[in-house]
Amino acid sequence: MVRLGDADGARFTTRRLVTAAGLAAQACAAAIAPYPAARIPKRHLGKGNYFALSGLKAPFRRLIYPPPIPGALGTHYRRDLGGVARFGPDLQWVEEEEYRVDPARAESFYAAVRRFWPGLPDGALTPDYSGIRPKIHGPGEPQPDFMIDDPAAHGVEGLICLFGIESPGLTASLALGEEIATRLRA
Repeated sequence: MVRLGDADGARFTTRRLVTAAGLAAQACAAAIAPYPAARIPKRHLGKGNYFALSGLKAPFRRLIYPPPIPGALGTHYRRDLGGVARFGPDLQWVEEEEYRVDPARAESFYAAVRRFWPGLPDGALTPDYSGIRPKIHGPGEPQPDFMIDDPAAHGVEGLICLFGIESPGLTASLALGEEIATRLRA
């Protein structure tokens, strides 16, 4: 039986359950009574900050992806539908979910952007927004792929738990869905 919310929440029975709870994946798995705690990977929070180009026209028409950095894609360029140029994300390891963009991070953004746009003027970047990625590796650790934990790994029939589904996992969501469906039919 699955219970949603508190003790008075909705309850239902299902033969199959897939959890894909992003930042809450570990807590969600821990709330499943037969799920083995030893299978739950440690949660790491990788905050990605973005800065926007201010007072200038977007310099490029296409996406620019420089080489990745350890643990993330690295600071890249994109232009949104409104024509605003945005740079990011960087990778900032954090302990709590907090989404403020620290203006002091601009210095590292200037350095990263000037690797592919040397003409970026001083003072042209402003803090924009941030997001937090649910990583299953920490600083200095090898970067694994996301984790699909199925009955063959944890022994709970009909249960699949997903961990570390960040940007590449979202890009591959249709393929992930197919893989999960295949595993559920096995």
